[in-house]
Amino acid sequence: LFACTSVALVAPFGLWQLLACVTSSREALGPGSESRAEAEESCDGGAPRDKREEAAGPTIHKLLSYTKPDAFFLGIASFFLLVAALGETFLPYYTGLAIDGIVVQKSMDRFSTAVLVMSLLAIGSSFAAGIRGGVFTLIFARLNIRLRNCLFRSLVSQEMSFFDENRTGDVISRLTSDTTIVSDLVSQNINIFLRNVVKATGVIFFMFSLSWKLSLVTFMGFPIIMLVSDIYGKYYKKLSKDVQNALAKANNTAEETISAMKTVRSFANEEAEANVYWQKLQQVYKLNKREAMAYTYYVWSSGLTLLVVQVSILYYGGHLVISGQMTSGNLISFIIYEFVLGDCMESVGSVYSGLMQGVGAAEKVFEFIDRKPTMVNDGSLAPDHVDGKVEFRNVTFSYRTRSATQVLQNVSFTLHPGKVTALVGPSGSGKSSCVNILENFYPLQDGQVLLDGRPINMYDHKYLHSVISLVSQEPVLFARSIADNISYGLTSASFESVVQAAQKANAHTFITELQDGYHTEAGEKGAQLSGGQKQRVAIARALIRSPPILILDEATSALDAESEHAIQQAIYGDLQNHTVLVIAHRLSTVEKAHNIIVLDKGRVVQQGSHKELMEEGGLYSKLVQRQILGLE
Repeated sequence: LFACTSVALVAPFGLWQLLACVTSSREALGPGSESRAEAEESCDGGAPRDKREEAAGPTIHKLLSYTKPDAFFLGIASFFLLVAALGETFLPYYTGLAIDGIVVQKSMDRFSTAVLVMSLLAIGSSFAAGIRGGVFTLIFARLNIRLRNCLFRSLVSQEMSFFDENRTGDVISRLTSDTTIVSDLVSQNINIFLRNVVKATGVIFFMFSLSWKLSLVTFMGFPIIMLVSDIYGKYYKKLSKDVQNALAKANNTAEETISAMKTVRSFANEEAEANVYWQKLQQVYKLNKREAMAYTYYVWSSGLTLLVVQVSILYYGGHLVISGQMTSGNLISFIIYEFVLGDCMESVGSVYSGLMQGVGAAEKVFEFIDRKPTMVNDGSLAPDHVDGKVEFRNVTFSYRTRSATQVLQNVSFTLHPGKVTALVGPSGSGKSSCVNILENFYPLQDGQVLLDGRPINMYDHKYLHSVISLVSQEPVLFARSIADNISYGLTSASFESVVQAAQKANAHTFITELQDGYHTEAGEKGAQLSGGQKQRVAIARALIRSPPILILDEATSALDAESEHAIQQAIYGDLQNHTVLVIAHRLSTVEKAHNIIVLDKGRVVQQGSHKELMEEGGLYSKLVQRQILGLE
């Protein structure tokens, strides 16, 4: 009893370290293995080696490191896990004693004592198992929240190109379903794994104490089961990652369709979108069928091996009883232990499947958590005042997703404080790209963008965006009150300042007419408001900051002429405090600008006032004539 208890106490901690110390297959190759791996990658056309081929150890090690804040709860769970496992392990032993008390000793006292101990063990192990399950569930909740928080913080720190390259549905899938699977890996699979291994340790001890000969017969089939489990586990890990990728694609399709439901409905394309989603689900189903077939073969092979072992035990055990080498009670105890051991092995096998699925999801989650942004906002400049002079000097730029196409080529111009500068040009000429660069969303290929004579990447990230406010053509509002949307990003904005900003943006009137006024919920992406109302709220959100630099990217495209005029009056009447950059197609918006910069195919082709450019002719004059004639 003492030996079994000692082994069982040490087992969870040894297993914990074992899980953390398993080396990857690449590490096991020794020095120089990376060069061979790189050579193999080159044979595959330069594609990186699939991480599925790596062992699960490093991933589990990393995952376990996230459970350090839960060490206290893990200690409690491990203690009650031991108590429950030990209680269940002793039950077959006392079952044999009870049978021997009747059949061999024919003693009611021995029988009653054995039954009493069995009852106490059953009650104690049930109580401990309940506490163990509850604590592991709590650990699941804490780990899930911790992983989601770490993943979300990593996501919001990534560069903008990351979001251009990764679909929203894929990212959301990792943030929701993948983190849940990973948390379940600890709360369920490792829980069951440790419980069954501890239980199996005690079972093996009792089996050898009852009959070492029968124990050897029992373990003859285990190498086969372990080999099958190893092959199945590697294959299942590969499948689980494929399933997660297929689910992410299906989620992306659903998210894209639901978020654009008005467009889908306007084209009566509901059935086609449903069919596209169905096709994505069919890909998931095909992988699920492969999982089911693999599990079927695994259960069949391991079950057949166990059956052969059980028949052998029964036959040889009967021989030992008849020859007087073993009591009937001990044989019954041994057979029960063999069944318990078989259940433990089966549970460990099923847990191995879940473990591989969890490892596959964990690798995807940690891929994003560990990802370092390629563009780091590490500037520290935060002066007390900025004049607002912006200079583009020989700027050349292309997006990472379209690196072969130069969106801007050697672009140079200046935005002066107290002046309104307009960017005009055909669609795709690079106007919005200039805004993206000024906001420091993307790195430059060549050239500089200066704010008051200093490169914008030298400025502190929060400071830079406190002095530059952007209102885009399709403003995004959040599912919170209108007042919260206007004061978004500000920690101490008064309600009076919110109202003043709304009045400047010509939004106060329609806001007060709403049922809850400024406390009205805007809905998801501002769905409760019209396009013009959303633009006015977005303009108010920019004006409340009194930014030295104000960027209006088609910010009044959804407004009527009266509202646009009112907003222009508010902005132009306070120009001494602003440097204004306007991107617009409307002549009424552009012609009042002090300086107009004309872009075409990523180059500055004209620059001057409206009058000067009309007299000069060229592209600007053509654009104005087209608008007057109603061609644009």
